[in-house]
Amino acid sequence: MKDMQHGEPKPVSIFYLLGLVMLSVGTASISFCSNQVLPLTIKKFTASTALIGFVLSLQALNQLWATPFAAWKSDRIWTRFGRRKPLVMVIAPILVLSVVLVPHAPTLALLIMTVFFLQMAEDADLAVLMPSICDSVPDKQRPLGTGMWQFAVAIAGFMMGRYVLKLMDRAEHFPYTIAGITVIITSMIYLRTMRERYVPPRPEEKFRPFSYGKEIFQIREHLLIYIIFFFQPLFYLVSIAFFSLLGTETLHLTRGQYGMAFSWGPMTTLLTSIPFGYFFNRYRHRKAFCIGACIYVFLPLTFGLFYMKTAHDMAIFFAMQIIAFNVFRLNFMPYVMEYTTPKNVGTILGFTNGVNGLIRFTMLPLAGLLVDLAGKNYRLPLYGGYIGAIACIIALLMMRPPEKVKHLLGDG
Repeated sequence: MKDMQHGEPKPVSIFYLLGLVMLSVGTASISFCSNQVLPLTIKKFTASTALIGFVLSLQALNQLWATPFAAWKSDRIWTRFGRRKPLVMVIAPILVLSVVLVPHAPTLALLIMTVFFLQMAEDADLAVLMPSICDSVPDKQRPLGTGMWQFAVAIAGFMMGRYVLKLMDRAEHFPYTIAGITVIITSMIYLRTMRERYVPPRPEEKFRPFSYGKEIFQIREHLLIYIIFFFQPLFYLVSIAFFSLLGTETLHLTRGQYGMAFSWGPMTTLLTSIPFGYFFNRYRHRKAFCIGACIYVFLPLTFGLFYMKTAHDMAIFFAMQIIAFNVFRLNFMPYVMEYTTPKNVGTILGFTNGVNGLIRFTMLPLAGLLVDLAGKNYRLPLYGGYIGAIACIIALLMMRPPEKVKHLLGDG
């Protein structure tokens, strides 16, 4: 533990990274339920896609405050368990209880209330993993750590899509129950594995989300990072929220067939995340790779809009789209870390998630309304991906290299 107290962390083993990122397996299982299973559950109570979009946007609503607050708070505390572990110890029981209760809600009102608490805990949990990698993993291993994180997320998505979603035909609660059990197991692994450098607590500071001034916007690159996180959900996360409805209603797939098609995305991540992690660790042209991913995303967007007609086509779409998403995130998250210090890494990353949630909170209900007005055209949100990709490219081109602004970041 002594080596973790001061300066740059020493290199860590693959087994340590694996134990650290296992937390994301539980979180990704919850996310699968929130994004792919929940629309099918809500459909029992309403036929309005706009209302479905509103319920799905509750995650983004909580992401506006829960993720930033949890990240900000964990930057400023120190307990006998560290500063990140206490969040998991509080959040995990809430996640488990709420996800198990969702499929048993007797009314839409109770369903919405349960989903609100589920996604509040889910969003707070997002504040833990990337700061944990920053806390205990040296800079040269962070791309690999991010790749293993992607690998862990893909494991959850692959298993949930390929094997668990079809169990809804037997009993609706199966995906939710399995996600809850996964959270229990992976949280215990994370708590056993995680070790941190000591950072002095700052209990006297107050949480003022609109008054961060120097810490958040001390350089223009932070603003550009938030702009990118604002627009990036448009070329993937907003549109796929309606894909389970697209598959089951428009393409007339069974839940099992849709789950198999969806699993091609996580399967692609399983095959590419670790090699990509090593590659991007060796060739650190992070800005160029991010721009390349934004350009490439036009290909799956166009395919999804005009050529996707069967389960096989949908599988190809998910595989193509996830390559763009992974290349972008594997490079952009380490790139963001280069514009942070040990004192503010959780705060900066927490607010990126908050900004990410802002567009999802506004766009999911709006996209649902447009789908209704267009006669249940669930492909319609894909058009927003073009806008998102162009905005991200412009913002990336405006960012200066980290080494040219390091002196503006303050005391690390």
